[in-house]
Amino acid sequence: MSFNQSVNYFRKKRGARLRRHIRQLSHSLGRTLDILDVGGRPDYWENVGLEGIRSITFLNQDDVEFGDRIETVPGVEFSFRIGDARQLAEFSDKSVDLVHSNSVIEHVGGWDDMAAMAREVVRVGGSGWIQTPAWEFPIEPHFHAPFVHWVGKPMGVRLLSLSRLRWCRDADLQVRRYQLDHVNLLAKRELKALFPNLQIYTERVILAKSYVVHWAGQRSSVAAAGQGSMDWAQAGRSTSTAAQAGFSGFV
Repeated sequence: MSFNQSVNYFRKKRGARLRRHIRQLSHSLGRTLDILDVGGRPDYWENVGLEGIRSITFLNQDDVEFGDRIETVPGVEFSFRIGDARQLAEFSDKSVDLVHSNSVIEHVGGWDDMAAMAREVVRVGGSGWIQTPAWEFPIEPHFHAPFVHWVGKPMGVRLLSLSRLRWCRDADLQVRRYQLDHVNLLAKRELKALFPNLQIYTERVILAKSYVVHWAGQRSSVAAAGQGSMDWAQAGRSTSTAAQAGFSGFV
């Protein structure tokens, strides 16, 4: 199986799991769902399907990140908002049935920023599905290059020459360093610290390849997770933060 085939296989498998999650939640609520997709775009949902969904609100920092806007889909309302995953003040507590993000949290900045996003998505979502690539996997999924996330940035810049992506190989040092600085993959123990008491599903290719934090109707655990993320953010207040990345994940 080629690398691209492997990526597509896991996307389809993850899409099927998310469909089951949505179907079960819709059945338990007795209605279709209102979803907030943080950092998402409409074409992603082609792999998941829209059964059991009433509306999806897509939230990004910039218009270009929405991709091709699809304003209307039979039976489902799409809306698009500019916002920040770290500050979802326009959404009240548990105001959406499902908050979703795919390969977003590793792009929002340093630890404080990731903790802020974790706290906010847990606060607004009665149910949640938060996916992120695994730091433990040797191939970095955004750059399609081995080990770049396991070594210091100067060595990572050099290792981008091994990327399967031509733009990575052709990029100069400044571009390579900028891109590396804007991706912070998380190990499982770090994800547990950001989302305590919530379930984490692990996708594996022998080693962990990707994680999905998910919850459904666990109101007390959700509240605890939000507080836990806040505690970690306060504990790490002295760390510096980075700007949000300008590209989406590939996993």
